[in-house]
Amino acid sequence: MTDQGTPVPVDGFRAVAIDADWPESRQFMGSGYNRVTGDIHVHLWFGSASHDPEVEHVIVFSASSGNAKAREALEDALEDYCYPDEGLPAGLPASEPVTVTADGEPVTFELWRNSSTPYWVARGRVGSTEVVLSGSGTEPGELRLVRVNDLSAYSAPIASLPAREAISVAMGSDLQATPSRQLQVEEADTALRTLRDIAARNAALGGPGRELHGEEADTTMRALRHIAQNAGPAGQLGAES
Repeated sequence: MTDQGTPVPVDGFRAVAIDADWPESRQFMGSGYNRVTGDIHVHLWFGSASHDPEVEHVIVFSASSGNAKAREALEDALEDYCYPDEGLPAGLPASEPVTVTADGEPVTFELWRNSSTPYWVARGRVGSTEVVLSGSGTEPGELRLVRVNDLSAYSAPIASLPAREAISVAMGSDLQATPSRQLQVEEADTALRTLRDIAARNAALGGPGRELHGEEADTTMRALRHIAQNAGPAGQLGAES
């Protein structure tokens, strides 16, 4: 987040997502809000829980109208997805139109492909929200997009949970400050998976005695703290308040 504290609601902006029929993981990847300029953006991932770019997935970047981050997101996506070994050509390369369903209506997006990669990138507008899509394994013309203002159903690393809730409030969501019991269970599961992954990596690299340093140590402590805060006397998650 650009500024400290909970953002105030931003008129007109809604994050764009893939509709509820998407079969894979739905994850919050990050956001930003500048209280001075009113610029806001949200980054969502739809695909494997491990963020594997080799399997079917779509990344959806939403930005408020006129936000310079939308242009940056498009250039980054083109360089990563369409021109990974060539570098982005001077100026935007030629695109082709593609029709995407958004809020039940057909919307024309610009589409970029590169015959040497299986990936694609698209840019368009849904309402007042500027949207950059990138992905593979599915055709952009088959996507059904919707606007959302509550991101509580999107999984996120523990450190990103405050930003996820704050950005929902900035979009006008009536999200409760205290997460539901189901959400607590999901977040605790994420913490436990993080610990298991670190333990497995430690065993592979140097056995259980290898010390944790830097980011690994911070991640482990956040996970342990989260589990402790949400556990009852017998190790069960606390009841919903």
